[in-house]
Amino acid sequence: MKVLYTNAASSVEEWITNAESSLDSSARKIVGVDVEYDKLNGSYFSPKKADVIQLCVGTDVLVYHICHADERSEKLYEFLFGYRYTFAGFCVAEDRTVLSRSKYYIHNLKDIQAIWRDPDNKKRLQGLKDVAGAIIDPIYFEMKDGFGRKEHRMWADPPPLPPKHLEYAARDAYATYEVFRRLDVFERGFFSLFKHSEKKRGRDW
Repeated sequence: MKVLYTNAASSVEEWITNAESSLDSSARKIVGVDVEYDKLNGSYFSPKKADVIQLCVGTDVLVYHICHADERSEKLYEFLFGYRYTFAGFCVAEDRTVLSRSKYYIHNLKDIQAIWRDPDNKKRLQGLKDVAGAIIDPIYFEMKDGFGRKEHRMWADPPPLPPKHLEYAARDAYATYEVFRRLDVFERGFFSLFKHSEKKRGRDW
């Protein structure tokens, strides 16, 4: 995994340019997205805003400390706002609201939580770690371990982010991307099988 951590708009725009080049040459134009903020902070007069935005394309991850951005990025706005790419997140309703308070909007956003759940997991509400652990690797069941309320209060602290937070943010973005990418492959595979179900099947050797 290659991670860029920054609060500079110019670095964000360079990352997006490289990501667009990769996406435009790919058949499946998927971007993993996540937003970090203090979930228990904020009020009616001072609502929660995004502290960190993470984007992932393949194994390239952007961790943008947006609450300390040196300037606004219009290229990021256009990247998120359009319909050229499919953005995938997890439990996205609050992320979308928080991001909008920073005047960034994602239109083509899919919610993994509304698409798939582990049928063998009896939890009523499954988190990203449950889904990623089932689909990618069991090690992801532990991806949130050791990261609690104290750590979540630190997203808005002045840069740089502590290594623990950077690892957490990058892993969340990658897991989100990879889960959706695999679900997309599974869905297209089932559809392809159904589409060709009437054709004679046999070994390919």
